[in-house]
Amino acid sequence: MNRLNKTLLITVLLLGGILWLQHRRTIRLTEERDRFRMNNTALLSDVKRMRIDSATMAVDAKALKLTIDEYKEFRAEDAETIRRLGVKIRNLEAAARHEVEVKAPIDAAIRDTLIVRDTIPLLRQKVEMVTPHIHFSGLIEENRLKGDIKIPVTLNQAVWVEYKGWWFWKRVKAIRQAISSNNPHVEIRYSEYIRIR
Repeated sequence: MNRLNKTLLITVLLLGGILWLQHRRTIRLTEERDRFRMNNTALLSDVKRMRIDSATMAVDAKALKLTIDEYKEFRAEDAETIRRLGVKIRNLEAAARHEVEVKAPIDAAIRDTLIVRDTIPLLRQKVEMVTPHIHFSGLIEENRLKGDIKIPVTLNQAVWVEYKGWWFWKRVKAIRQAISSNNPHVEIRYSEYIRIR
């Protein structure tokens, strides 16, 4: 009878351990499935573009979730850039990348100006355009325009979580981000936000 009890106890403990391991595996697989579903939705969804006011453009995009190994594999160039900045990839919480394109019309007046080179005054034509969003100045010399253009841009990023379910059954449905530019001549072409697990 004593031997039967020991065998039964060992069997119950063994089955309990197997059941616990299977439960943990099911939870891990469910989390992986949800992460892949969220990543597929983020990759396949369109970027929503908004004009907030006359000078502010915004983009709304979903975020990706990657493991450190996936990030190193799929974003090797970005990982190398982060490494060169002195940040260890294993300490990385999130990485964002934004591609912007500046398209601005230039409408500048040409004026004559006097330049002194080696104590010799030279008459040249000067081009200048200064607005809140574009700073452009240049000289026309030898049938060439040489100058500088500055287009100041501030990108603001907001990241938030969308949940599904209610009360204590809430799960993360998506992580979203919105990026806005304060310059109307700057178009945000692509935005990517990756959370590292």
